[in-house]
Amino acid sequence: MSQELEMEATVYDGPPIEPDGPYGSKLSATVAKVPGPIRNVTSEAGGMTLLLGKVLWSAVRHPRGYWNDVLDEMHFTIKRSWIAISVALFGFLLALSVPSMQFVALAGVGELYGPLLLVQSTRTFTVWVATLLVAGVVGAAMTAELGSRKVREELDAMEVMGIDPIRTLVLPRIVSVTLITTLLAIPAALITVVSSQFGSWFIGGIPRADFYGAFLWTSLSTVEVVALMFNCFLAGLLIGAVCCYKGLSAAGGAMGLGKAVNQAVVIAFLALFIMQLGYNAVILGFFPGLGAFK
Repeated sequence: MSQELEMEATVYDGPPIEPDGPYGSKLSATVAKVPGPIRNVTSEAGGMTLLLGKVLWSAVRHPRGYWNDVLDEMHFTIKRSWIAISVALFGFLLALSVPSMQFVALAGVGELYGPLLLVQSTRTFTVWVATLLVAGVVGAAMTAELGSRKVREELDAMEVMGIDPIRTLVLPRIVSVTLITTLLAIPAALITVVSSQFGSWFIGGIPRADFYGAFLWTSLSTVEVVALMFNCFLAGLLIGAVCCYKGLSAAGGAMGLGKAVNQAVVIAFLALFIMQLGYNAVILGFFPGLGAFK
């Protein structure tokens, strides 16, 4: 018997038989050589980009039929989380303004508090805190809801019935979180101004009239406000794409769902940090006067 097997092995003269698996072909074998962490990050980033592209294409191609769901989602989300977001935003920004004013007061340059720290905190820290709160509160709830539907196989049932889950579930949530984050830019800027004014008055002894008259209106410009809102708009798209993708890819029951929610929040935090660096560099490149003292 062993002799027959050896003869058959020697008779075969074809190409080598490639192993089974996801990297069996010659083309995909090159992908298998990429380190696992890099391959996983690239794959997930591509999936999130593809999902966002599908949502934007569906929203632009058929711009009707989903706005009622968007308004309902926005109303439910704002009603559930506006108090937590407002309190946390004021607390974080106040915690920034008080030590910042202490530093400039000890240095004897309290007059630079407005044109330096207020503008910088409005441009960077305000957006950072506001978007992190949206990702941690709204994004986590979005991932948990979509992930629970995925685990219960409701999405598969919708596809069997001819209902597109991307159009029905994902699109309204991405549009709603984008609008919420964009609309949050103005209240967040106002909270930044109030907390900064409180810190300047309580620590530095700067009168309110001097703060609002000399610091605020000469430091913040229309370009700053527009850039702030557009920054929050891009952040909302990023949060929606990351959280919806992780919700749609959840698997493994309750443990897998909790892991997906945790990963969505962490990935959103890191992606927002990277986006802020690139966005502020581009804005300052187009408008270099924003970084100048006034």
